Amino acid sequence: MNKIIKSLKQYRIDKNLSQSDFGNKLGFPQSHISKIEKGGTDPRLSTITDMARLLDQELVLVPRELLPAVQVLINGEDTQKPLWSLEEDE
Repeated sequence: MNKIIKSLKQYRIDKNLSQSDFGNKLGFPQSHISKIEKGGTDPRLSTITDMARLLDQELVLVPRELLPAVQVLINGEDTQKPLWSLEEDE
């Protein structure tokens, strides 16, 4: 969860939104946004989803076995060796 919150904080900063402005749009006081970003409170999933959507992001659940493929799509690089190769000895 911490990685998600850090990402959301960075998106908020990149959009030049103060904690106060962000909180107002979400219906929370600035102090609550601060607690979330510092890890001082454990927000509900619905709150995190609202935060992400306000920042033009979307939370997606990915089956664990598909995670390597999704990471390749996101990062554009493959750190795993392919299961087959044209150069393999027959």
